[in-house]
Amino acid sequence: MTFGSRFSLIGLLITLFIASVHAFEALVVYDAAVSNLEKDVSLLNPEISKFLESNSLSAEFKTYTDETLELFFAGQKKYNHLILLPSSKKAMAKKSFNQHLLLDFISEEGNILVVGGSKSVLPEDIRSVLNEIGIYPSPKGYELIDYFNQESDKGVSGVQLKKENFVAPKVLPFKSSLGSYTGGAALISNNENILPLVRASSTSFSAPIEESDITITQDKTWTLGKQGFAAVGVQALNNARLAWVGSESLVDEELLKWNFKAKGVLKLQFTQHHKHDEPQFANNNTLYRIMDQVIYTVGVSELKEGKWTTYEVKDEDDQLQLSFKMLDPYQRLNLEPLGPASSSEEDSELDTFVYFTNFTLPDHHGMFTFELDYKRSGLSYLLDKRIVAVRHLANDEYKRSWEITNAWVYIASAAAVVLTWFLFVINFIYVGNIDYSKKNI
Repeated sequence: MTFGSRFSLIGLLITLFIASVHAFEALVVYDAAVSNLEKDVSLLNPEISKFLESNSLSAEFKTYTDETLELFFAGQKKYNHLILLPSSKKAMAKKSFNQHLLLDFISEEGNILVVGGSKSVLPEDIRSVLNEIGIYPSPKGYELIDYFNQESDKGVSGVQLKKENFVAPKVLPFKSSLGSYTGGAALISNNENILPLVRASSTSFSAPIEESDITITQDKTWTLGKQGFAAVGVQALNNARLAWVGSESLVDEELLKWNFKAKGVLKLQFTQHHKHDEPQFANNNTLYRIMDQVIYTVGVSELKEGKWTTYEVKDEDDQLQLSFKMLDPYQRLNLEPLGPASSSEEDSELDTFVYFTNFTLPDHHGMFTFELDYKRSGLSYLLDKRIVAVRHLANDEYKRSWEITNAWVYIASAAAVVLTWFLFVINFIYVGNIDYSKKNI
């Protein structure tokens, strides 16, 4: 076998390995006692089925107790998306599907959807992951109750959600089909990466629904008022997304799009910085001089309907900011819109929006960083850091004394001293001398 054929064989094996690892885009994990998808796939939530089909996402279905259930193969994640459906028991395949592997899946930019329910339980490892993130779903049998916003008069079950309950319309907008809710509620921590989606009303609480006497007590109440949430999203620093919903009724197309990165995704197409009079050295400058005039430019795109389009900031609170920092920011500047542009020189399609700022470097030398750290609710994070050196003035770059306005006083004083001394000498030698020869006669 020649070297070339061996190389081709190795390449083929690598291709087959990658294809085998990513044979499916999504993994749906279910409990056969709740919904036996192995026998009837139509039992799957219609919104999930529709989303998988419309986005051409191949899915694999496995039960929680399946011994072949695994998220990684040879150190590589096998799926991009994970859907965890309600379960009737806390047990699951511990060896290949546990808390640590779920966290590793998120670390590898995997997306997770957790569907809960008041009559179902979450496997212990899944609950531990949610608790570690800062989401605390109510236990089995607990249901969100609101006597002032009941769905019907037939008992206390069912809450009528209103538009004001949907606090993140960019991710999960209000629809009349989502108004009827029967499910649990969750408490959340102050984790800044948590995104509340559906907040409970101030008159609501969650308690065991099976008890005949439903009263608000410390022991029986899980959430009270607006501290409860029916749906919560999380976006990790690596832009991996997790969503928890307290009932299948809140599983919506818009939520799935956000959860599985079909919307709300930003991309930094390019970053440039250069001296204002040297545009030809864009992105090649790693050395600046104090008080240089610098132009910083970025191009940002947003994913819409599977295509990259221009991302134009229309809200003042969503402005992009540049921090020019050493340890702390010396300058923090809002980027101004320049207009749509093409991200590639070979393509004329306007798929990115350009922002820029023109500023003067501080009068301080050292190692500085151009930092763009953009974190906005419902959007993927942008982080870009460019380290540059800022030097002091060279010996021949300092201004001469006559170029400094404050030095004119000292220059004038020195000139006055010289002139006064010159006049004194003239006066001493030639003015007012006595002719002693005539005086002696």
